[in-house]
Amino acid sequence: MGVKITEIVEGAKRVPVISEFSGKTIAIDAFNWLYSFLASVRLADGVQLTDKEGRSTSHLSGFFYRNAFLLENRIKPVYVFDGKPSVLKKETIEERIEIREEAQKKAEAAKDAGEIEEAHKFAQASSRIEPHMIPDCKHLFEVMGIAYIEAPSEGEAQAAHMVNKNDVFTAASQDYDCFLFGARSLLRNLTQQEKRTIKGKVYKIEMEYYESKKVLEHLGVSREQLVDIGILTGTDFNKGIHGVGQKTALKLIKEHGSIEAVYEKKPEYAQQLALDTVKQVRTIFLEPDVSDTYSLTTKPFNTKGIVEFLCKERNFSEERIMTRVSSLQKALKKASQQSLESFLK
Repeated sequence: MGVKITEIVEGAKRVPVISEFSGKTIAIDAFNWLYSFLASVRLADGVQLTDKEGRSTSHLSGFFYRNAFLLENRIKPVYVFDGKPSVLKKETIEERIEIREEAQKKAEAAKDAGEIEEAHKFAQASSRIEPHMIPDCKHLFEVMGIAYIEAPSEGEAQAAHMVNKNDVFTAASQDYDCFLFGARSLLRNLTQQEKRTIKGKVYKIEMEYYESKKVLEHLGVSREQLVDIGILTGTDFNKGIHGVGQKTALKLIKEHGSIEAVYEKKPEYAQQLALDTVKQVRTIFLEPDVSDTYSLTTKPFNTKGIVEFLCKERNFSEERIMTRVSSLQKALKKASQQSLESFLK
């Protein structure tokens, strides 16, 4: 879910074109995209795609075609998987599990009642990661010649670290937490889709590019103060202050400078969110657990391996997969006079 600061950072947004990222390496929040594919790649009644053994393959379909789109546009993805979550995230994780379980019950009830649209909507909200999915994704990345790494803790923190080390050009995620973790830039909506349906409502999709420096200048705050704004509104590691939205939080921090100073004026807030918790959450964002021991080296693009895995093992149409691979190879060669294999080196 991430921190909610969409409204206040809107003024710092720039809408780029995909060609701006040609030849760039982008660190992608793997779980962020995985959940989006599990929610969106479904049949009309909300049921996920499956193989002959009944295992979900929606994640594989999503990642295969998204990766093809990225490579076709000469973008090198590097997927970053979350590591061990902070103990402060336990409550958020438990709440998400409860929400998904309740959504699953509603989806089944709607399907039994013949309410297909409702079944689809609730099924999307019930998406959960099954044991085979992470190994599936990693194997797909390997045969497609795409790098992935394991973060010590939060994937977005690791992605931000890689951006700031200049090992990748930017971080791609739907969540704004990357800014709280100090990322120099963030790219949202890196997709070829033109619309997205959320809770039954259709929204137009356009890429959004943010630079941290411009975000902070637009808001008139420091990174530390942006973290405090996030804490006041609520993060994955803490509940926010009741009645304090992002605009109010921005106003409070700009007026008083810090949560400690806000608490002096409004001591009742401290009853909702202890200062000790505030300090712990600050540490998560300002001193994130990241690693320098990662490699972006990849194996060659392996067409045979892709067919073996997706078509022979997971029942994808070989004709469709080969058509997309062939299209990808031709597009890349036409655009850069470079083979797919040499591009991924």
